[in-house]
Amino acid sequence: MSVSAVSISQFSLPKAFQVEDHFTTISKPIWRWRRQGSPASRIRCGKREAGEMLATSMGKNYYELLGVSVDSNAQKIKQAYRNLQKKYHPDVAGQEGHEYTLKLNEAYKVLMRENLRKEYDASIGEMRGNYSSSSLGRTSSWNGPLRPQGLFVDENACIGCRECVHHASSTFIFDEALGCARVKLQYGDDEQKIEVSVDSCPVNCIHWVEKEELPVLEFLIQPQPKEGFGIFGGGWERPANVFMAAKSFNKQTHNENHGRNCKKFNYLLITSSILFVAIYIISILHCSTCVDC
Repeated sequence: MSVSAVSISQFSLPKAFQVEDHFTTISKPIWRWRRQGSPASRIRCGKREAGEMLATSMGKNYYELLGVSVDSNAQKIKQAYRNLQKKYHPDVAGQEGHEYTLKLNEAYKVLMRENLRKEYDASIGEMRGNYSSSSLGRTSSWNGPLRPQGLFVDENACIGCRECVHHASSTFIFDEALGCARVKLQYGDDEQKIEVSVDSCPVNCIHWVEKEELPVLEFLIQPQPKEGFGIFGGGWERPANVFMAAKSFNKQTHNENHGRNCKKFNYLLITSSILFVAIYIISILHCSTCVDC
């Protein structure tokens, strides 16, 4: 009886008993905890904050964008700009941070140049010093680019006829509390409506003034608290002739600026003189110790 050897590989098993020759790896979630101050969490936080700041920056002026006041000096503006640039740098806050930093660059470029800053202040109705519109809220703003002249209403002479408001309602507004009209938006209406509104004033209290004079006039025409003595006095007052008051105000401001400039010049002169004397004394001492001398 002969027996033939048969390889086991020739037999096939039912599918239910077959074993795959490879294994399927099931990946389980691996939880990795990050510290709150880790770089990844800072990046996610920076992106979220940059998006929120970009959305809210649309209606802000340059001062609000940098988070500084109108009276801030160049050093404060520079420091605020650097802090925001570090916080919203594109490497930290992504694409939204890039768009936000572009706005910061634009604001910094304007506010760090005195001539551009003055024009920008006038365009948004701001004045530096103790008479900014942020605290008073009654100075006019500009519609479109700055022009050589602007409109000013002498509220002392206004009789409250409302003719200017009737003809150019986007340019003029009537103050119910004071009973007089004033300009709220320079060139808010077309030139024809503005011309009609100026000509319709029965007491000629609407004036064209230079744009440099406008902020001072608008500040001085506003009622200021009047000092009282006991039960007497008090209330509010404003100059009877606002144009003469503006001239005196400008002259006083010029004298104060001139005085500050003179103090700075004298300080630099004294400092340079002391430095020169110190260098001269050091040179003499050096020569006295030199054998050749």
